[in-house]
Amino acid sequence: MAEYRSELKKLAAKVMAVMDENLGLPEGYIKAAFNGGDGLDKAFFGTKVSHYPPCPHPELVNGLRAHTDAGGVILLFQDDEVGGLQILKDGQWIDVQPLPNSIVINTGDQIEVLSNGRYKSVWHRVLPSPNGNRRSLASFYNPSMEAIIAPAPKLVNKANQEVEKGYPKFVFGDYMSIYAEQKFLPKEPRFQAVRAMRGT
Repeated sequence: MAEYRSELKKLAAKVMAVMDENLGLPEGYIKAAFNGGDGLDKAFFGTKVSHYPPCPHPELVNGLRAHTDAGGVILLFQDDEVGGLQILKDGQWIDVQPLPNSIVINTGDQIEVLSNGRYKSVWHRVLPSPNGNRRSLASFYNPSMEAIIAPAPKLVNKANQEVEKGYPKFVFGDYMSIYAEQKFLPKEPRFQAVRAMRGT
């Protein structure tokens, strides 16, 4: 398991490096922000195993309610056979079809803030299925709880520097305290709440 986690952590770093390049940011910008500075290794990397048993009446229950992920980069191995993961795109729920030997990459709220909205955290949910057990393995590369998260200055223009229009600057741990209570609610009020905490 240690080797598996090590390789996935490297993959998450590569994904962040590609985002840096696409956004025109210095190489390692997002990773450094998550770690609390260049050369530090304080970011959180965790793995979660989920099991969804078959449900004879899926219309009566929620599998995993719709939400965005609080953190950074999420790497997901889906069940090869039993689906259920959906993402929200243009107001419609779309199935994320299971593909053998593939990884689904998702971005969380902190990537949305750092990229100043150029990358969005994705609303997603898991529907229960009557067709068998569904298992998934998700790994999360998240900021350290002390990391200060804010839009990259290079990506901020005068129009969205106004306090009410732009993304706030905050400590990730503060955001998590709000997220814990509002995970299944819209993300915009979470950003407003953390802005109010810091007065930014």
